[in-house]
Amino acid sequence: MRILLLVFLAATTITFAQRPWVLQSRTSAGPTGKLHIVNNGLVFYDSVALRSFDHGATWQPISTLTGTVCAMSDFTSGISVAVTYDAATNMARCSFSSSGTTWTQFDSLTITQRPIKIATIGETWYLATAGSKIYVFSDKLDSVSLPGSATTIDVVARGTDLIASTSAGIRTSADGGKTWSNINADGLGVLHVANGIVYATSVSGVKKIDVDAKRVDDVGSWNIPEAPPLSLDIDSYQGGLYTITKGASYQMYRLDGDTTWTELAYPLPGTKATVSPSVMTIDAGFVILSHQLTEGFTDSAGVYSYDLNDFTSVEEDLSTGLSIRVQENTLHLSSTINDVARVTVVDLLGRVVCDQNVPNVSNATVELPSQSSGFLGIVVRFNNGKVQRRHLVH
Repeated sequence: MRILLLVFLAATTITFAQRPWVLQSRTSAGPTGKLHIVNNGLVFYDSVALRSFDHGATWQPISTLTGTVCAMSDFTSGISVAVTYDAATNMARCSFSSSGTTWTQFDSLTITQRPIKIATIGETWYLATAGSKIYVFSDKLDSVSLPGSATTIDVVARGTDLIASTSAGIRTSADGGKTWSNINADGLGVLHVANGIVYATSVSGVKKIDVDAKRVDDVGSWNIPEAPPLSLDIDSYQGGLYTITKGASYQMYRLDGDTTWTELAYPLPGTKATVSPSVMTIDAGFVILSHQLTEGFTDSAGVYSYDLNDFTSVEEDLSTGLSIRVQENTLHLSSTINDVARVTVVDLLGRVVCDQNVPNVSNATVELPSQSSGFLGIVVRFNNGKVQRRHLVH
């Protein structure tokens, strides 16, 4: 059976360059539902909170969270926090969980602005609101405010820095929000931190926030005839950066070689969809997207998935001369390219078996864990931006 599977995979590898999204379910958590990974599980929340263990195909309600669920985040020591809000009473309720399934309320406060995001630095967590105030939870409850009339769009932490995307540009703080520095930039939205770099969605592609130099830079070039598209959300996986965009269509891109955005997957259906501050997340190698259509093919609205570790439909570029063989628990790689490369090995279930950089892919070895066996998929990301896949049975 494994030999037949391998033959099928090898035959289909050179047939297709892209694959369609899979409509997992027609679920909606509310008008501005957010997708996140919390306690190693996929959650979808807004008017209700839901959890999925099969990449969004089925959902279980989280009944111990009541009210509009505004923010959820991992915190520390296996503990996650969530904040719900009752707009009629201006009551925000804070809950914690060690499992992601059962939540216990531990605090409440009256606030006039809806909570929107949680960021954590050490054992202190920050609750940003739709106004300028950010609440600080440590050994006591405190609050800080953004300067001027800026209102918060998103907030993240990078090390000990707090970074806020606001209506008046980027605000950064190195002292927990007591003082703020300004980075003037228009049209920025959702923030994402990957490998110590702060990225932002924007009306013209993805931007990088250089906190130290206090500037905003473009990220990558777009091989499209029109201007860079509106970026809706950003996430990262195994060192790669991904974004969902809205241009002529809803399209996902991957940043290749830190230089070029490459189309990934077929365009999504529809002409207009509701956008929340987190329409996309990556769940164990699957991109999960909340595509809540309001115009065009609205009967196709729902939760979609795209398997980043699917090896059945990748167009191979043979110009690298990549060759891989396995001997006992060692992969032997050779290539006509003399450069650094990142080698990722996954099993048939999409679990990462090995993920490491090799200094010279022209002649390199990678040690596999002794327990790895069966069908393995190997992704080699060359430093020049090329990406190749191989399959073998170990």
